[in-house]
Amino acid sequence: MRTWLTVDSPVGPLTLVASAQGLSHVYFSSEEPVLNTATKATHATDSALAHNDQCEDTALTVLNDASRQLAEYFAGNRKSFELLLDVPTPPLTFRSRAQHALRSIPYGTRWTYAQLAQATGSEGAVRAAGSACATNPLPIVVPCHRVVRADGHIGAYRGGPDIKRFLLELEERFIREHTGGNL
Repeated sequence: MRTWLTVDSPVGPLTLVASAQGLSHVYFSSEEPVLNTATKATHATDSALAHNDQCEDTALTVLNDASRQLAEYFAGNRKSFELLLDVPTPPLTFRSRAQHALRSIPYGTRWTYAQLAQATGSEGAVRAAGSACATNPLPIVVPCHRVVRADGHIGAYRGGPDIKRFLLELEERFIREHTGGNL
């Protein structure tokens, strides 16, 4: 059973989808998720939906945690996410290995698509690394926004270039504030 919730953020509304296994998707307002088989939570602590169902309770807990941690991230108080994630494991395909490797990119750091490909053990798979970023079901939480083109341009992003730029600048700003201006 999947449960979803839309939360406000500085980059616009984000729709979060969770199951008993963890957070499975983060959608930007420009996307049109298919949620007809999921239950809508009116807010992350909506216990009325749970009906004493352990699976729905877990999904609501995940949504509550994700909502709180995203707010902390946007406030500059969180550099990584500590959430249950409902993603394929173990990472067997290049795409799943690349999406798993995205979690290794430190806050405020930019990797190139070539660096992401190298981190998966497939140095020549630069285009596939871009595809893995484009299909990442958990943008922001699994930080595909930290991957840029080799020429320094930010490249594409599911949420659009303005949101990717915002996220990169947000992280850089908080790092500057906490290091006294030294990156």
